Amino acid sequence: MRMSWSVFSAGVRRLLLVVGVAVAGLLGVASFSAADPPGTAVVQGTVDTGLCGFPIQVTLVDGQRTRAGSNALVTGLAKVVVTNLDTGKTATVNASSPFTTDSLGTVHIWGDDLFIIGPSLLPFEVTKGPLSITAEGVLSSSSDNAEAIDPCALVGPAPVLTPATTPAPWGLAANALSHMAYAGLIPIVGALIRHDHEHLDVIVNGQAVTVPAGIGMAEPFDFGPCSPFFSDGDCATGSIFDGLVADTPLHTHSTSGIIHVETDRPGVFTLGQFFDEWGVRLNQNCVGGYCTGGGKEMRVYVNGDRVAGDPRDLVLTEHQEIAVIYGGPGAFNSVPSTYVGGWPDPGGGCGGAGEPSC
Repeated sequence: MRMSWSVFSAGVRRLLLVVGVAVAGLLGVASFSAADPPGTAVVQGTVDTGLCGFPIQVTLVDGQRTRAGSNALVTGLAKVVVTNLDTGKTATVNASSPFTTDSLGTVHIWGDDLFIIGPSLLPFEVTKGPLSITAEGVLSSSSDNAEAIDPCALVGPAPVLTPATTPAPWGLAANALSHMAYAGLIPIVGALIRHDHEHLDVIVNGQAVTVPAGIGMAEPFDFGPCSPFFSDGDCATGSIFDGLVADTPLHTHSTSGIIHVETDRPGVFTLGQFFDEWGVRLNQNCVGGYCTGGGKEMRVYVNGDRVAGDPRDLVLTEHQEIAVIYGGPGAFNSVPSTYVGGWPDPGGGCGGAGEPSC
């Protein structure tokens, strides 16, 4: 059976830790109010220089720790201190929630939770309320009240979340985790319940605009070319990216334009969310700095058919060919209607509408 890059890379992705936490605020807050827990161990994370644009270090003081799922650790009664090593500014997150483990190996956390990544221990997601994680990494339905948390915003400058209205090309947004939260996307922490793909073309005045690798990833890392047994459109670009800290359910592994929908929670995902985490304006009249007027138009197509209404509301489904096109009347004479670069899942995805379960 042919394996997609996302399935293959899951085996080499980062170790996830889960920490119970009481949170007074999420983004741009320097500290949280709660009593320091009675920790039994102090762990200082490795210095991370790639996420924030400045060096950052995390110190973890914890009291409970156990494995949850295939690659997660749960810690209860913990304190997390984030430090900007350039300025010395710190943010403290104090945990208050213990956990229990039942006979099947399911971990039940009874309060608010924080997900952090090792060995840097960087926090990247807060889940508010009860949460259960089975031994296979399946999240309970009560785990949908979650949000990305950005340690860079906690100890650095406030992030700029206004989508870009500048001319192309558009690179990756700074403060990726803040943009994930802005888009309403929650980083993946459990076993996937949906995995399928769409393709995006952006064409401005007859010229293709590169959709960057690493959209929807916190600290994307270039793992180099795929192994020879992969032949999909992602691999043809010569570089495959994955997030060292976190990925959202909507992300790009390469510059192929393939959008990966990979989620561990139920949900509907839209083109507007993808552009929001990319940090590029998209509405009914504009893409980036290009707007309908002066004899030119911005139009969006799916499988060759023009989208009526706001393209932000377009729901992403398996094997769509999405074309965002700006230009004069001649720009719409040859609209891409199919993607021919090779899907990562040529037989179809799983977990989406009309698809088999993952």
